[in-house]
This record gives sequence, C-alpha cells and structure tokens, in this order.
Amino acid sequence: MKINKMIFRGWLVIFILFVSFSSCFGQDIYAISYKAGPVFKVVSSRVKMDSDFARIPDNGNEIGYQFGFFTKFRVNNVYFQPEFLIANTQNKIELLNYNGENGFNPIADFEFTTLEVPFVIGLNIGNLRLDAGPSFSFIVTGNEYFLNEKYNVTQDYHQTSMFFRFGLGVDINRLLFDFKFESGLSKTEESIFRVVGRERILGKSQLVFSLAYSVVRD
Repeated sequence: MKINKMIFRGWLVIFILFVSFSSCFGQDIYAISYKAGPVFKVVSSRVKMDSDFARIPDNGNEIGYQFGFFTKFRVNNVYFQPEFLIANTQNKIELLNYNGENGFNPIADFEFTTLEVPFVIGLNIGNLRLDAGPSFSFIVTGNEYFLNEKYNVTQDYHQTSMFFRFGLGVDINRLLFDFKFESGLSKTEESIFRVVGRERILGKSQLVFSLAYSVVRD
C-alpha cells in the first residue's frame, strides 16, 4: 500500500509537469535543446533504529555509487531527463550478543549491484533547475558476508523497487551538478527489516549528489 501511494504521487507529479511541458508546444515560438553524456553519483543513506538485537556501526550507513549515461531534452524552460545507471551499494549491520553470547557482536556486510533507471521532469530558472520524478531499481546481484562466509542473497530481496526523487541542480556550461532527496525502500532498510523488523526503524534520510558532463552541445 505504501509503495502504491508513492507510485501514485510520483506519476501525479509527472502528469502535472507533462501538462506544463505540452503547453510549451502550444506556443508560437519555442526553443528546443538537448544534452547527453556520462554521469556519476554518490548516494548517502542514514537510517536511525531502536533495537536491542542490532545496530548500525559508525561506518555502516549505506554509501552507494552510480555511473552511467544521461540525456536531457528541453523545450523552453521545461525538460525531461532519463538516465541509465549501474549502481553499487554497501552497508553493515552489527548483531549484538549474537546467539545469546554476551559481548559477541559480529558484523554482517552487504553489497548490492543494481540497474537504476530514473526519470525526472523539471523546470529551468536561468541556470538553476528544479525537478522531480520516479527512479526504478532492478537488482542484479546481492551478497552478504558474515562470519567469514559469503552468501548470495539476490533472491531474498525485492527484485524491483521504486524511489521518488526531487531536488535541484545547476548547469555550468557543459557541467551539471545535482542535489536530490530520495524516498523509497533502500537495500539498507531491507537488510535491517530482515534482522529487527520494520517497526524499529525510527527514521531515514537518503541524499543523492551527482555530476554529469554533456558531450553534446545545446
């Protein structure tokens, strides 16, 4: 139900922005431009939890890296930007007093490779950009490292997830800088749910920083 509401909100925003986009073509004069090129992103996810069974160590919050290709189509001040990215995320969970053994707190390491396909529609205000839209994530591989053993957990996680991103960016010649907030079920949250349950998650923030370079001139 929560995911369905998120999908509805995401597509509602896209519909509103699409109407604005379509209105640009109704004008007698409109300018069309486009950009395309490589993009690199860093994803930082911080989760707060309350549990006597596990905790996230100081260096255990999710850090992810994404790289791939973007295209940006702009009509007047409205633009549409799809991307295709390969992502790698890692996180750690420390299990407290494991198997009832006091002071034995082993750490489980998780690593995931996913295909990310974000779509945003936005508005240019000079060099500043405001945008929003969904991002679809498809798991490729998932591995857990625990007590010197490696486990393939690909099938234990959601094979497809959807995030909703909104944020702002700025264009400086061919460089595109973006800062976005992302909501949705991250692999870190899924890992914690499997250990302590959803109700022990107190809060979560997920930020995306990106740098892109357009090899195509407007």
